[in-house]
This record gives sequence, C-alpha cells and structure tokens, in this order.
Amino acid sequence: MGNNTDPGDLVDKINMLDIVLTLAGASLSIVGAFVLFFAHYLRHKSGKPTDEVRQFLIFLTVADMFNALGLLSGVARFLNSEDSTDEKVAACHRYEELGCIAQSYITTLFGMSSFFWTTIIAFHLFWTYEDNCPSSIKKTLLYHFITWGIPVAITTAAVSKNVLGSDLSVGSGAWCWISACLPQYDRTLWMTISGKGWEILMYFSCCAFYLLIKWRKIKIRRLRRKMNIGSLSPSQTAVQSDVETKPHEDIRFLLLWLIEVVLRIFGTIRYLTAAVRRHTAKEIKNYNTVDKVLLHFQSFGDSAQALCSCLLFCIFDKEIRNCLKDNFFCNQKRSEKRPLLTRQTTVC
Repeated sequence: MGNNTDPGDLVDKINMLDIVLTLAGASLSIVGAFVLFFAHYLRHKSGKPTDEVRQFLIFLTVADMFNALGLLSGVARFLNSEDSTDEKVAACHRYEELGCIAQSYITTLFGMSSFFWTTIIAFHLFWTYEDNCPSSIKKTLLYHFITWGIPVAITTAAVSKNVLGSDLSVGSGAWCWISACLPQYDRTLWMTISGKGWEILMYFSCCAFYLLIKWRKIKIRRLRRKMNIGSLSPSQTAVQSDVETKPHEDIRFLLLWLIEVVLRIFGTIRYLTAAVRRHTAKEIKNYNTVDKVLLHFQSFGDSAQALCSCLLFCIFDKEIRNCLKDNFFCNQKRSEKRPLLTRQTTVC
C-alpha cells in the first residue's frame, strides 16, 4: 500500500450516509447553478449593468457545477466498483479504469478552477476598492489563463504521469482523486499540487484581501471623522463618494471565501492528518473515528459550493428572489384568471 493505513481500516469507510450526502449536495448544487444562471439572465434582460465581479461569479458557478457533476459520476462509479472490498484494498490493483480517471480529471480540474476564481474575486475587490479600474481585455485574459489554464496544465500532467485513480477514500469521499497505489511521497506531493495546496493558499490569501479591504474602510472612516467633506481634496472626495456608493452585495462577494472554508475545511483536515500519519508513522489517537466523522461533512461540503452561492445571491437577495418568484409563477397565475380562449403566455 502507498500509505500507513491498514487494509482493514479502509474497508467500508464509505457508508450510505456519505453516498446520500454527496448526492444531495451535488444535485442541489447543479440546481442552484441553473438558478444563478437564470437570475443572471433576468438581470441582463432587465437592462441592469453587469459588473465584472458578477461575471466572475458566473464563471465560479460554472466550475462548481462541473465539479458537482463529476462528484455525481464518482458516486455512480463507486456504487458499481470494488473499492471497499478486502481484495481490492490489500492488492492495490493498478489497472487503467477509464471512468475513474475521467471523473478524477473533471473534479480535479474544476475544483482547482473554483479555488482560483474565489481568489480572483477577492483580489479584484481589493484591487479596485478605491479606484474603479476600467475593464481591460489583457486583465480578463490573464484571469482566465490563471483560472482555467493552470488547472488544465496540472491535471493534464497528472494524467500523463498516471497518478489519477482511486484513493480508497483516504483523502476524498466516494469519488476518485490521486491513486492510493503511489509511493507515499508522490501521493502527498500530487495531492498538494492538484488541489489541497491551492485550497490552503486560497484560505490565507482571501483572508488577507478581506482584512486589507476592512483596513481601508477603517482608514476612510477615520478620514471622514477628522475632516468634513467640504474640506477634502478632490481626490479624497472622489474616494469617499465611491465608497459610499459601493453596492451592498460586495460584502457577499467577500464572504465567498469564507463559505469555501466552512464547506471544505473538513477535507483539508483529513488531508493534513493523513499526510502526517503517512510520513511520520505516528498513530493519531482516535484517527479512524474522527476521520469517518469528518468524511460525512466533507461528502456534503465538497459538493455544495454552487448551492451556497445560490442561497447567498438569489434566495437571500429579496430583489432577485421576488424576480424569480414572479417569473416562475406569474404566468400561471395570470393564465388561470383569463378565459380559456384568451390565455396567452405573459412575460413578467
């Protein structure tokens, strides 16, 4: 085996609760992604301006949706596999399983893309907080190169090195990721390069951008207290007026990284504890019990990003919620009030 875990510890690690949680989180995320897309369409149709950050949210949702689709396929594959049998675990067969590799490629690629888009949103809000920098093609192309190009390059390299496969749910749930049959060092290295390293970097970088934005807000509030608006210089007045007109949803965009932390921290803890156990050969007290509990949370959290984005930007937004409600139900209500011969489709 490529780790220090006894074969018996891996058998039946995934139970039906993990399957249900993954299916629920992934399915609701796919539905939430389409609701977000529809809300974006309605906003565009109504003539409201769509700023760059909202466009980035759509790209983030695309990544989260495909990640959820990959996890769904991973669960379907797991239910028809032999990963939980003693023979498969003990022998650690290294055969080419196209479905497992394809699913691992999808979830690894779009999982990393989700981390990058979350970081780009936080960086963009920090960079444009005081100065509303105009959109530029070069900047947009750079963002897309980082968020799509780097994950594609890393995941393609992983395929070429034959490192994708079933990890026997040591670092993931009921889906494939980095093969458990790799040597210990290679396994930890590729788990870091192809996901967890970028995930942890996202935690700290987004937190730093958030704190820097809060610090800038405090500076502006102090400036407002010391001086009246009439005595401010033109540049200071522009900064203050710009801050006062910042849309309220900026706060929610800043909270995207916090949602990622809450949802994914359980998988991060499992990765770190497994790596420590793998390389130090130390027995962590109650490791298997705690790992199984964390696995329950990870099974839902790793698949629920698009769902939480939908809740934050659609369900908890009164304006968007009412707009969706009107478009979903107003046609039916109006048609019921009209005579049968005069019923027509009505746009809210």
